[in-house]
Amino acid sequence: MREALSRAADLVLIGRFESHEQQTYRHLPFAMPPGVTQIHIAYDYSDRIPSTPGLSGGNTLDIGLFDQQGHAAGTPGFRGWSGSDKHGFTVGRDWATPPYRPGEIESGTWFVLLGPYKVGPNGLDYRVQIWLNPGLENDTPEPTTILHGPPANLPPPAESGWLRGDLHCHTVFSDGDSWPVEVVDAAARAGLDFIAITDHNSARRPQFDHTPGSRPVVISGTETTTYGGHWNAWGVERWFEFRTPTAEATQAAFDDAVSAGALISINHPKPLGPAWEYGNLRGNHAIEVWNGPWGALNAIALAYWEERLKAGLRTVAVGGSDTHALRSKRDRLFHPQLGSPTTWVKLEREVSAAAILDAVRRGHAFISTSPAGPQLFIDRGQDDIRVRVVGARRATLIMLSNRGSEAALSITDDDCETRFRPPTEAMYVRAQVIDCCGNMLAVSNPIWLE
Repeated sequence: MREALSRAADLVLIGRFESHEQQTYRHLPFAMPPGVTQIHIAYDYSDRIPSTPGLSGGNTLDIGLFDQQGHAAGTPGFRGWSGSDKHGFTVGRDWATPPYRPGEIESGTWFVLLGPYKVGPNGLDYRVQIWLNPGLENDTPEPTTILHGPPANLPPPAESGWLRGDLHCHTVFSDGDSWPVEVVDAAARAGLDFIAITDHNSARRPQFDHTPGSRPVVISGTETTTYGGHWNAWGVERWFEFRTPTAEATQAAFDDAVSAGALISINHPKPLGPAWEYGNLRGNHAIEVWNGPWGALNAIALAYWEERLKAGLRTVAVGGSDTHALRSKRDRLFHPQLGSPTTWVKLEREVSAAAILDAVRRGHAFISTSPAGPQLFIDRGQDDIRVRVVGARRATLIMLSNRGSEAALSITDDDCETRFRPPTEAMYVRAQVIDCCGNMLAVSNPIWLE
């Protein structure tokens, strides 16, 4: 950065967004001459404020980059998007500032992507500076060796075949504070069997030494981050369209992800999540009903899922910590931690990322507060439902159906099993466990009866 700023920029792009252009993207073209092996881009804009949902009165401007291959949906020319998290970044043949993707710098027309997430009352004036061949050295190379510390001393799953993991977290490849290997190390120390790295609008994937068969299993994913809501796509290594915040465009992106073989989930549909503004789209396999600590308005996300169950939509409930920070506590009240909550899945075949995602797709999953539990097992008998709760003594088990709450039971033992006969009018039955203060401890997926 210091070397780049020691001379004037080779290119300067200036412009302005008005309030009616809020949450629309603009592609600024610039010519890349032959012989370039590295570029550095820095930008600034007026009345800067943080991207925190609900905060207004100023400007927040997101930035990304496309190369000479163009900026069409799904193009391999997407070199990265950093939202408003960085003031500048370097992209070169041999290395790039995370989350940007390194590679050859081909001549042609490149594009700086600008997205005004917020535009204040004074409008948004921006200035983008581009240096060609600044000769910057990579002073923070990516570590690749995973050094698992001692795992947490956790009780084993009470029933065979169950694994515990976290389906939503971030690294320096978006707005997290740690490298992927550090996140995997932390997941292993927390006792997780799998971890999904879901960086925002990711153009770059983690590359590290990971012994086949070791735990945690690393699941590839991306959190497609739009101005109307976020959604995860797991099991594929590509980006999906995020630049048009309409239900129609998001549905097209859903369809694209499903065609590519991804498992997709609507993320944190609750205020300050940010919320989900696209209504009832088709194709999502799951809904993230529990994002970070339960008290962070997750009851609203759970109710959102419940309404879809009542409408007959067989959508799977999942949870994810949405951890961004391992080194610092950005939010002291609701600081997410890996495995809080934990999604438990039951495998019926070998342990792999594909098998874990298949179990989620089938609804063979429940969510609990942490890798230590509680554990909540629910399955269908010939004419009743078996429910087993482990590690929740003095809590309350609640049975629910599309009609509402059907039964409640005080849990008197550390290992409690009961049978529940569902009413004939019920389309489905599910279970949840709450503590004496009404805080959620565990949520099951439904047993469908029709």
